[in-house]
Amino acid sequence: MGLQNIEKTTFLYRILYRLTQFYFHLFYRRFIILGRGNIPRNAQLIFASNHQNALMDALALLFGYGKPVVFLARADIFKKKAIARILYFLKILPVFRPRDGAETMNQNYETFARTAGVLKAGVPIAILPEGTHSPIKKLQTLKKGICRIAFQTAESESFSSDIQIVPAGIDYTSYTRAGTSLLLIYGKPISVAEFYPLYRENPRRAISLLRDKLAEAIKPLMIHVENETYFGLYSNLLRINATLSANTGESRTGRIRQFESDREFIERLDHAAQQDMELLPRLQELGRQYFDLIEKYGIRDRFFGKNRPSVLKWFLKVLLSVVLLPVHLAGMFFNYIPYKIPEILSGKVKDRQFVSSVNYGASFVTYLLWYILTFALVTGLSGSWILALAAGGTGALSGLFAFYHYRHLKRLAGEFRFIRLQSDARRFGELSGLRDSILSILKKEEVVR
Repeated sequence: MGLQNIEKTTFLYRILYRLTQFYFHLFYRRFIILGRGNIPRNAQLIFASNHQNALMDALALLFGYGKPVVFLARADIFKKKAIARILYFLKILPVFRPRDGAETMNQNYETFARTAGVLKAGVPIAILPEGTHSPIKKLQTLKKGICRIAFQTAESESFSSDIQIVPAGIDYTSYTRAGTSLLLIYGKPISVAEFYPLYRENPRRAISLLRDKLAEAIKPLMIHVENETYFGLYSNLLRINATLSANTGESRTGRIRQFESDREFIERLDHAAQQDMELLPRLQELGRQYFDLIEKYGIRDRFFGKNRPSVLKWFLKVLLSVVLLPVHLAGMFFNYIPYKIPEILSGKVKDRQFVSSVNYGASFVTYLLWYILTFALVTGLSGSWILALAAGGTGALSGLFAFYHYRHLKRLAGEFRFIRLQSDARRFGELSGLRDSILSILKKEEVVR
């Protein structure tokens, strides 16, 4: 299947979809989806979300919907025929921009004709309307392309049917690390048909108004920090907020509550900053000193929470970890090669927003090949495919355990450093004093309660 029937799926595509979907749910410890009820049934759909983490954003939309979706991407990546064929196979259509040259813009009409066919076939289209990813959790100015596509697709159908744009927000606990959580929230759909009369009279104004409405619909579904200058401060203060709200994000409920708490915290901090122009500079200096020490001592702010690590609890955790260490070592030894290769490749990526994309893609391929090779080797040596499956399953489970047990060991090491720090009255007093000063300001301004 190629460009001519991109809305259809082949057997190979369906197999690849299920495999990558399964691995996506392994890659993220939790993939939480909210607002599914906002997705209209039996409608022509366009999904539009914020864009912060390269390929992973697109995969979140694809696997969140649970069925094939056709994506639109900039046309310059389609220049090589071999790559274009792969992109068409993956259900990606080219969109030409003014910067690609005025002579190429007419080719968009072919794309719009394709999108009309895709939508009529009941297959949604997904677009990341910011046009580029950003490390800052802020919705960048949306490009008008998504609105032009919606209107021109409708125009190619003589405005005979409505097109629904479903806004979505994506939030990661970490852009770069596997084993973290990913939150996808769908918002209320926007009817493009509401703008048809205005579009016939004034296309530019209709496009601008639709874009503005879409932007306002996406913002409440994501963590949006309007003040880019102090984004680092906001990020650090959100770590303190997580400790105060006692939501670690380890559970589904905790993750959702933390997202809501963070949005409320940002709103209150924004309001306080508008009332006091010196607030953010004061917090900036205190925050820099505090988090520099946090990094220096190798601890986390969450250790200041209600359940501070005690010596006894820490010792019992270490004892249990020692007992489980053989399983950890077995899993690490068996999976070392397929784990290490993606780690090396992703470590060379300069743009941090591409780290998890490279890691996901490379690890999917290396683990798949590794376990196929293991299955073939064990089957050949033992003559039993059942034994080969058992060996592969054991290796996979022990590898998964080793990955999360390693994270657990790192946390234990941090707790130990925190316990040691508490015994040093001077250093711990300096650190806790800075934290208390930050909290005092936040409480005074009613940012925290």
